[in-house]
Order: sequence, then C-alpha cells, then structure tokens
Amino acid sequence: MAAVSKTKKAGKENIPPSDGADEPSGVEAPSTSKEGRRAADLERRLQALTAERDRLRSQRDEFGRQFEELSKTRNTEVEALFEKYKEKAAVQAKAQNDIISNQTALTERLQGKIRDLEKALEKATALPSAGGPFDAVKADPKEVKALKEELTKAKATIKATEEKFVALEREYKAEVKHSQNLQASRSGTAPAAGVVGGITPEEAAKDAACLRLYEDLSDLSVPNVKIRDTGKAGKEIVYNCIQTYAGRSLNFKIKTFNVLDAAKAKAKDPNPWEKKVQYNPEGLEMEPADFVNRLGVFGKEFTIPREQMSEMYEELRTAIAAEE
Repeated sequence: MAAVSKTKKAGKENIPPSDGADEPSGVEAPSTSKEGRRAADLERRLQALTAERDRLRSQRDEFGRQFEELSKTRNTEVEALFEKYKEKAAVQAKAQNDIISNQTALTERLQGKIRDLEKALEKATALPSAGGPFDAVKADPKEVKALKEELTKAKATIKATEEKFVALEREYKAEVKHSQNLQASRSGTAPAAGVVGGITPEEAAKDAACLRLYEDLSDLSVPNVKIRDTGKAGKEIVYNCIQTYAGRSLNFKIKTFNVLDAAKAKAKDPNPWEKKVQYNPEGLEMEPADFVNRLGVFGKEFTIPREQMSEMYEELRTAIAAEE
C-alpha cells in the first residue's frame, strides 16, 4: 500500500502548462482570419473609389475645357461680328460726314456753273435785237451743243452726289440699328424701342433701290428728310427737294403736317385733323429773272391740302420747263 501511495498518477492535472509552441502550425485563430478578410475587402473598395474619383476628375476637367472653348468661341464670334459692324458703321459715319462737309461747297460751285452756263446758253440762242450789221449774227450750233452738254453733265454730277449721300445715309442708319440689335443680344438685354422692328440691311437696300427708281422716273431728288413729332398733331416732315426737268433745276422744300379743323373738333369728329402740304422755293435769288418769272405761283411759298399735291407737282414741272 505504501508503494502505491508514493506513485504519482500521470493525469491531466499533472501536465505542465503549454506556451502554444507545440500547437499545429496550419491552424489560425478565428479572429485573425476575419480581420484579414475585412482588410482585403476595404483595400479593394478603396482602390475602386480612387479609380472612380480619378475618372470623375478627368471628366470634370474635360467638361470644363470644352465649356471654356465653347464660351470663348461663342463670345469671340459675337464680339468679332459686333466689332466688324461697329468698324463699318464708323467708316460710314466718317464718309457721311465727309460728304456732308464737301457737298455744300460742291453743290454751290456746280450750281454757280449751271447758272453761268444757262446764261451763256440763253445768250447764244437769242437773236440780236439791234439792226445793221448785227442782223447777220447767229448762234454757233457747235457752241450751243457744247454748252448744253456741259450743263447736262454738271446737273448729273449734282444729282449723283446727292443720290450717293442719300443711299449712304440709309445704309448707315440700317447698320447702326443692326449693330444695336447685335449688342443687345450679346449683352442679353432687350434692344431699345424701335430697334426690334428696325429694318435690316437687305430691306434698307431694297428701299433705297425703290427710291432711286422713283427719282429716275421723276427726276426728283430728295437729299435730306427731317422728322419732328408735334404731339397731338402727329409728325411734321420736311423734305429737301431738287427737281430737274427739261434742262432746268429748282431747289425747294416740301413740308407735310396736320392742322386742327375747328369745325370738326367742335362736332366731335373722331379725326379732326386736316393734312396740309407747304411748298417753299429756295435759292431763287441766284436764278435768272426770266426763270423766276416763269415759275409764277411756284416762285413763292404757299400751302395746299395734301390731296392736291400730285396736281401741284405736275404744274411745277410744267412751270420749270415753260418758255417765255
């Protein structure tokens, strides 16, 4: 019994604590394996997000570049077009001012020359009234023809100058309106009143062509027009006119305006205004006396109803071409 009591049982409780060095190497702790998988998953997600970020940045930069190019192209085209019309308007304004400054002097010189030629022509074609040896004196046909040709050329030069001025003025106004429209569209603001409905350069050219046709058919040149708003009476329009007919020319002004008819106004007429036309000759002091006398009533200012203007114009042409 004693021997048995001295012998220690080799039980589990007698085994020394293990430090883990003797555990199998292929077995991992469950927590360590889970954390590794999570780290790998986060790494993959980070790489994907980084790639998406880089893609969005590149797309943003590309869109920004395209937008800048489009904005630059749009602004450049509009600005270039606007500058083009602005330069053209400036050139036309300078040309217009040059014509205005030179036209007066040119017209005066040419009209003086016309008066001299007309006087010379009258002397050349008139028969001498004295008797004796002067009875045989006759006008030289070649001299008369030369004077007539020179007179016609001088009048044609005046008319061409005035027509050029009128056409240039219309084109200038059309370009100004077009430039104002362009500037308004560029700035994003509404154009000023009257600009939206303004005529285009093409329409202005058509109007100018129609007016030139009327002038060629009637030999009536209108180098200038002034318009004034008189309030309730409407607009007062003054036309500077030059009528050339049968080798003669006459400067005059035509003013159209409205006059209140007291009787119609008292009777509550919805349209109590009467249209009137005022005729006013100009420069007659520089014309030959016989020509002024032939004008008759057209040698002085007068006013008539508007509906009589066509008859007045026919009588004016007849008076200009009348012979003594």
